[in-house]
Amino acid sequence: MERTVTVTGTGEVRVKPDIIQISFVLNAKNTHYTDMMQQADTQLSALRQALQHCGIQPEQLKTSDYSVQTAYEHLPDENGNFRQIFSGYVCRQALLLDLPLNMMKLAEILRAAENSLTEPEFHISFSVRDRHAAEAQALKAAAEQARYNAEALAAAAGIRLGKLISVSNRSGSPDLVSPTNYTMMRAKIPVAACDAAAAITPEDICTEETAELVWEILDAEPSPAE
Repeated sequence: MERTVTVTGTGEVRVKPDIIQISFVLNAKNTHYTDMMQQADTQLSALRQALQHCGIQPEQLKTSDYSVQTAYEHLPDENGNFRQIFSGYVCRQALLLDLPLNMMKLAEILRAAENSLTEPEFHISFSVRDRHAAEAQALKAAAEQARYNAEALAAAAGIRLGKLISVSNRSGSPDLVSPTNYTMMRAKIPVAACDAAAAITPEDICTEETAELVWEILDAEPSPAE
């Protein structure tokens, strides 16, 4: 029966963000469906036009979520019982923009979006464009740690490692996003708040991978005296 030893190793890598991901959320509401859809189209056109002045082409603004729903309010009647009353149609558009890390450009884009009068919600995150390279670095570190642990165990147990039988990755796909978040809710945002984005320095991204390696176990070689 083949004897084996299974060892895991964890590798952690820190990388600097190199892209900005901006999420814009537009909300349109009206009691008439046609008017609501026209309002939603107007908001989207106004935002695209405002961003074009910053050098952002319409095709760069990707739709990540689009929904149209009915809205209701719960209001009391003359007897104090709450009833569900139709209050209109709501269109929610979530749009995503990726661009190279440039904080001055981010401030310019936020000012342009605010001046478009579309009253968008903002959420800004910082990530890396080549996520595979960061994952590969972490996996390499995890495999090296596993081998180090296996060799230490073998030395302590008086055995030798034979052939490497299998290697597997026990981690899920990491979320390579900086802990730094910059959120601006839907409201009339002062220009100073947009300009403040230029002073942000995002934290490094920490990604972790776990590798599981299985080795064949061999008896220790006899010493020359034996």
